[in-house]
Amino acid sequence: MAITPSRQRNAVSEGMALGLIMCDRFTLPWDKVAIDLSFEGAWRSWEYRHRFSQVDTDICRGGGGARVMTRADEGKHTFNFYWDTSGREIAIYPRNVWSDGEVDVNQAAGWIDGDVPAEGWQELATDFLQRFKK
Repeated sequence: MAITPSRQRNAVSEGMALGLIMCDRFTLPWDKVAIDLSFEGAWRSWEYRHRFSQVDTDICRGGGGARVMTRADEGKHTFNFYWDTSGREIAIYPRNVWSDGEVDVNQAAGWIDGDVPAEGWQELATDFLQRFKK
């Protein structure tokens, strides 16, 4: 079954949050240009990107990597995580399902649309961080 454009966008944003958590990063300094370039570069080489054609289209149309990456804010319909971009840092917060602080990364990945394993999200985040270097 096809994933709706909105769910594709939320999945990539939430998946990126999972990947960063797997890399022990819960916050990043807010640097829009660096985030844009780092995410877009990592996205282009990510083996699972074909599963999210809407996100590919958004980036090609100038949607910006920072917006794509942090789209799943507190008000979006995501199950695991959301982003807060209101400060000098952007931060990832777990939803109530992980209120005990223990995230089962495989379970979390299973709840994100697109059938990407946890390791796939970690690969995207690792590539992003290597490019971001902050």
